[in-house]
Amino acid sequence: MSTPSATRPHGYTAIVSAFRQYVQDDGARLLHVLKTVLAVLLATGISMRLELSAPRTAMVSVVILMMHQHTGMVMARGFYRGLGMVVGNLAALVLFALFPQERVLFLTALSVWIGLCVWGAASYRNYQSYGFVLAGYATCIAALPAIDHPYGILDNVVTGLSEVSIGILCASLVSALILPLHVRDILLRLGASHFSGFLGFARTALTGKLEPLELGRTQLALIAERAQLENLRSAAVFENPDLRIRNAIMTRLASEFLDANTRLHLLYQFRQRLRTNLRSDLADAANAADMADALFARLAALLPERIDPAHPDLERLREFDAALTTLLERLPSLQADQRRALMHEDAATRQLAESAVPHLENAATSLQAYLRDFILLRSANFSQDPARAQRPVRIVTTANRMVSMAAGFRATCAIGAVSLFWIATGWTGASGAVISAAIASALYSIMPAPAAATRQMALGCGAAWLASLFFNFVVLPRLDGFVLLAAAIAPVIMIGSYLNSWPKTATIGLGFNIYFCFLSNPLNPSIYSPTSALDAGFAAMLGIAAASLAYSIVAPYAGNWVTGLYLRELRKLVARTACDGPLDGLRLRFDSGVRDFVQQIGARPATGRYSQAVLHAWSFASIEIGRGVIDLREMVTSAPLPASWRTFETDLRKAVAQAFASPARDTCLNALRSVEAALSALPLSAHEATKASEANVAGGADEARAVPVNAPADLALIRLRSTLNAIRLSLQDNLVPLGGRAGDIR
Repeated sequence: MSTPSATRPHGYTAIVSAFRQYVQDDGARLLHVLKTVLAVLLATGISMRLELSAPRTAMVSVVILMMHQHTGMVMARGFYRGLGMVVGNLAALVLFALFPQERVLFLTALSVWIGLCVWGAASYRNYQSYGFVLAGYATCIAALPAIDHPYGILDNVVTGLSEVSIGILCASLVSALILPLHVRDILLRLGASHFSGFLGFARTALTGKLEPLELGRTQLALIAERAQLENLRSAAVFENPDLRIRNAIMTRLASEFLDANTRLHLLYQFRQRLRTNLRSDLADAANAADMADALFARLAALLPERIDPAHPDLERLREFDAALTTLLERLPSLQADQRRALMHEDAATRQLAESAVPHLENAATSLQAYLRDFILLRSANFSQDPARAQRPVRIVTTANRMVSMAAGFRATCAIGAVSLFWIATGWTGASGAVISAAIASALYSIMPAPAAATRQMALGCGAAWLASLFFNFVVLPRLDGFVLLAAAIAPVIMIGSYLNSWPKTATIGLGFNIYFCFLSNPLNPSIYSPTSALDAGFAAMLGIAAASLAYSIVAPYAGNWVTGLYLRELRKLVARTACDGPLDGLRLRFDSGVRDFVQQIGARPATGRYSQAVLHAWSFASIEIGRGVIDLREMVTSAPLPASWRTFETDLRKAVAQAFASPARDTCLNALRSVEAALSALPLSAHEATKASEANVAGGADEARAVPVNAPADLALIRLRSTLNAIRLSLQDNLVPLGGRAGDIR
């Protein structure tokens, strides 16, 4: 007897199999589309039931909030959207109170206000920036429809806040209650994936032969991924009380990642420089490089091969932590063995080779701190170490002031130009163009390529305009009741939401949904007005075009000018903060600032004056030399130094600050010479200096060199020399080569 499956046609089985595979691959995406449609329809129905005149504000609120699939992100955006709408509507009331009869002054003040909001959004590139964005264009939405009848502003404010509240409530409830996709899950999974990728980079830095440019791309990619994790972290605290408790650990992980990343890149540069310096020496001198590679291979051998992002093996990682502790405990004896093996080499070779152990110690210590917090975040029995709990870490995300001001000025120009066109032509529907320009200027002002984003948005708006015309004048007149209205709206929102779920078409899909809700405008009651529909579509396209033109002409965000501003700000962090700032809290201030600017520089297009190699060189030189100077300033208190050392340290800090404040080949070479002078001023060790003095009298200098190094003062001197060597390596590999190519050094 044949089974039912055996009697089915082969084609039917193939179709079922393909459908199952599609659902498996795109199930989460399709679920998100359905949830978005449900939230939009729910907000529309509630708005109409409460007899609000224009439910489109609630619909647009849902569409913007539901552009994210995860509940925490929806709730975080909803929170700041609510704050932004309150501030924006209050600003609308103030503008109407100040300029009730003066349209020119009113529109001028409105343009300046939106420019200030965009400036704030560009300064704080996180969820707080969304509050600034909403405060800007919410003022337009509330104020402009009432510009011809000022007494209607109160009704607009009350209605607008009510509709936004309905949209936020519907989006949050649907996202949280219907098969929620939590940020916690993706945060932990992506964090484990990032850590696994970082271990792969560590293995390459310890043993690999990767080209410096490719290594730099890998590091910048890891920094960018870390920034994405920071965004997820700020959203996760909205939905998960457990993660709120562990928020300090998650913020500390970002600082520990940068520390470990920097130490490993320095270690990679040290390996390359050690081979280069010894390549032309005697064959026996190459043993120093081989010994260093053997030391680094010890750490590489301990690294786990791969971490399962979904289920990281914490026990295996704890074993890795124990192995790192064992390695760190053995480093002093390994240092002594290395010194004995190199005692017949010349002083320059020994000084360079002896930096291998401090480099390895720094890298292993930083990696261990990162590893321990990675494990602690995922431990079921959470208990914070009191010593570490009292060490606050706060991520400061503030942009270059000039770049932020340029973003605000760009938005003011776009809205001012459209407002001027409105006044000059007397076009009654131009208020929609001002609103559209405000939305485009605010939403996309902080993107790396806002002009391209607005072009995609214009494409989505054009498609939404055609869809709204068909909906308003072909479909809507044939509908009777909310059920049929919902059935007509749902397929259109599904199309936009599905496009929004793909990275390449996300902006098109978002623009399509926003402007379909905005242009279809299902009023309560409906009004049949083809002229108004055409007018609104033209106005929306004009506003987006004005914003796109402003992005392309007024201080282009992706141009050389903006990139140069970020580079100058990054160099200023080294020249002023690292070299001359007060030591109290210096490392945290420097790390927070440099991390933000490196992320921004990494997002710059490598075109025009600044090539990718130049951007990488400045990024890593700033991190490594800045942290090296801070390490140097912190370590001098524990090392036995000659009386003249203070002069060498002061000269070094001044030379490094000058190289970053006024970059040129001469200033970079002067900084390099100051580091070499400081190295020459250091004794080989406190123990050797004493013994050498005695041995010169007794004629036994060779025996003195064989004495192991165990004194803390000796180790402090070796670490200090290692730090100076790291600064010298970064100068040699990153900055000095730039001086040989015109236009690269500045």
